[in-house]
Amino acid sequence: MLWLLVWMMLFSTADDPVPASPALRMSVDGVPLPDHQVAFIVMPGDSVTLSLGGIEAGWSATAGEPSSGHGPAFGWRAPRSHGVFHLDASSGESAEQYTVLVPVETCRWRTTSLNSFPIGSYGEGDGTERKPAYFIEVGSAGMGARVTTHLTLGDLLCHVEGSYPQYMALDLRLADKMEVLLTAVREVYPQASGIHSISGFRTPAYNASIGNETGESLHLYGMAADIWIESWPANGLMDDIDRNKRVDVYDGEYLVEIVRALEAQGRVVTGGASAYRWIPAHGPFVHIDIRGSRAVWPTCRTLIDDPVI
Repeated sequence: MLWLLVWMMLFSTADDPVPASPALRMSVDGVPLPDHQVAFIVMPGDSVTLSLGGIEAGWSATAGEPSSGHGPAFGWRAPRSHGVFHLDASSGESAEQYTVLVPVETCRWRTTSLNSFPIGSYGEGDGTERKPAYFIEVGSAGMGARVTTHLTLGDLLCHVEGSYPQYMALDLRLADKMEVLLTAVREVYPQASGIHSISGFRTPAYNASIGNETGESLHLYGMAADIWIESWPANGLMDDIDRNKRVDVYDGEYLVEIVRALEAQGRVVTGGASAYRWIPAHGPFVHIDIRGSRAVWPTCRTLIDDPVI
């Protein structure tokens, strides 16, 4: 009995390897959030109507101007200041906290930095460059703000440049694609408990510093991530997803196959997908993005000698 008690103390904690899905399903202006999503974007000063499928609910927010605090629909005006805020909804015994992202519009950014944060240049500065529509300001506390069941803002920012606040572009459809992929993987590999990103958003300045000269990378727009999936306890490496008794690039190729099936079913946004083998700093991983069209390039199998575990 003692070993059972110890086991329960160790594993029945807040560090549960498979977090629970949202207890409530929120709609923003009549559009339901994707199944695992617990974040939404509201421009500064804009108003939205929130609901939980028509059921009575209690509401509270850390900022903004609510028009009502209880009922099937909740009118809320975002603050004019940008940042990461929280909104709580409760109904009966169920409660959920949502992350509200109030971004900085691109029109407020005209140089190569924003509030001393180094961004760099999108394009040649001739007025034809394509910039993100907005940036999200993330303080140190905001790094842990949940975007989906398994992902936080920090998971999608990945690389922190200098001091806080940080700024990032983010397309929430990418987070949704990652969650749907994890769910699909767990159907064939139930041990999978988390999806992680080596590289999510990159500023043009950081992208250039690592030798990537292209201005077309979707990482610059918060629309791409280099990911791996593992079980619990985490070890920072891809799991043997394809069960061939080794961790290698073929686990990544197996993930790419699942991504392509999800795209064909219309469950996620179509994009680029390719597997990468071990690199000096990390194990195998997969690039995915949400460019809206299928993109294919050869699997990278020749970066270093053949390390497997």
